Amino acid sequence: MRAITQIIKSKSFSSLLGNGIGALLGLLTFAFLARFLDKSTFGAWIVFLAVYGIFDTLRIGMVLNALVKNLAQAINPSEQDQVIGSSLVITSIITGLYLVVNLIGYIICVSFDLLPEYHSFFKWFVLISLLTLPHNFSTWLLNAKLEIISMSIIRILNQIVFIAYIWFFIKANPSIDQVFIGYAISNLVPSLLCVFLGWAGIQKIFSYSKEMMSKIFHFGKYSMGTLIGSNLLRSSDTFIISTMLGSGGVATYNVPTRMIEIIEMPLRSFAVTALPQYAKMFADGATTELKAVFERRTGLVFYLLLPISVLSFLFADWIVLILGGNNYADSAVLLRFFATYMAILPLDKFSGVLLDTINKPEINFIKVMIMLVVNIASDYLGIYLFGNLESVAFASTLTFLSGMLFGYYQLNKHLGLNFKNILVFGWDEFLHWSFKVLKINGNK
Repeated sequence: MRAITQIIKSKSFSSLLGNGIGALLGLLTFAFLARFLDKSTFGAWIVFLAVYGIFDTLRIGMVLNALVKNLAQAINPSEQDQVIGSSLVITSIITGLYLVVNLIGYIICVSFDLLPEYHSFFKWFVLISLLTLPHNFSTWLLNAKLEIISMSIIRILNQIVFIAYIWFFIKANPSIDQVFIGYAISNLVPSLLCVFLGWAGIQKIFSYSKEMMSKIFHFGKYSMGTLIGSNLLRSSDTFIISTMLGSGGVATYNVPTRMIEIIEMPLRSFAVTALPQYAKMFADGATTELKAVFERRTGLVFYLLLPISVLSFLFADWIVLILGGNNYADSAVLLRFFATYMAILPLDKFSGVLLDTINKPEINFIKVMIMLVVNIASDYLGIYLFGNLESVAFASTLTFLSGMLFGYYQLNKHLGLNFKNILVFGWDEFLHWSFKVLKINGNK
């Protein structure tokens, strides 16, 4: 009982629980929209999220990891205020630049009659980018402070409001404009709450310094590039399928990808708590301890998530039926392809976290660029040769395998990390916690 209590009280469990609820609500949102919208409208919404996700990645990439790392290593409250204020100023500047780029893009598209079906998207880009700023920054700051419960409340509130709007309004009037209105309201509510509770860091904005902004920028430019690459890695499938196979193909492909969120959910949870701890160890010069903790934790997560990959392969037909309904039954074969690389995700994700920790964000950036090139080339080649979605799904396995191999080659080179130790010590850690939870003495 004591072992279970220890697990429940941990930051990782709180993060896992919050992300778990968030992921389930996200799946529910996806399932509602897939059922209430026609394929064309649903595909257009997926395209909007993919494009907006690139901008959101700019803000997250430039600020989040740099904020977490510098706040964890700040030596006094004054320096902490500098980190928060400088991070908020940079976030605001990026948002302002995006609004200018958005305006230029709108003028070009309208003037040359480019993408007429997406002209209305530009106004929603502006509104939503402003509405998301306070609550997004709040979650980053709470993440850095390891205030996991408060961070989870914001994210869950955002999703609950959107689900309620979908059920009461979009169900009766399933149009793309109604989806945009609901999405805007769902971001406005948590942002107002964050400002009211002082979580948005607005009171620290004048504590910024040029030196700290420069420090955050130079670290963040690589993290931003990495996250942009990661976002493009996901979005590239959507864009390539949209141009070569149509929006219906986008909708079909995105139903089984929701299962990837089940794997990414605990990965995000462990990464949220790991980065501040790893950064502190590295700053204190405890590299031996850092390697040991990384090997055990990464291996443990790998073995914990492996059954999900296996079950996704075995029960793919039932899973896509639950997620998308009968209209997407043909996407089960795609989920089986995805299941083959789900197990690789923990190993790839944590290699990137550790590269950032040891001040090698530029190598993490190169790793993601390699994966992006492999993915785009494999997608185009697969569709050109076979003309189906299965080839795109198979390309994902090659993509993440290339990233994992490159990441651990670099960690071995710069930190002396042995990949074999992750599997061996991770299995020991898995057995250790299994015995504790089951009240079994490991010596028996």
